[in-house]
Amino acid sequence: MRKSNLIMEFSAEFGTSKKAAKEMVNWLEDQIVDGVKSGDEVVLDIGKFQMKKTKARTGRNPVTGETIKIKPKTKPIFKPSKKFKDSLEK
Repeated sequence: MRKSNLIMEFSAEFGTSKKAAKEMVNWLEDQIVDGVKSGDEVVLDIGKFQMKKTKARTGRNPVTGETIKIKPKTKPIFKPSKKFKDSLEK
């Protein structure tokens, strides 16, 4: 499902205009991104969004075989809830 489909479904479900539904979906996206960016976990019934820090490590260039240093990173992750995983098995 694309964002445009979600907006249309939201508009139909709650009887709002597509413009209002788009603003609400955008607001929710912004809240999730801002929460995770500030280091908080954003917990919803479907799971939680959070940041994960990876350590610096060494790797290998697959073309040349040269050893390279990989910098530490901070990346967003999503952990689905048990309720969400269970609903997929039905």
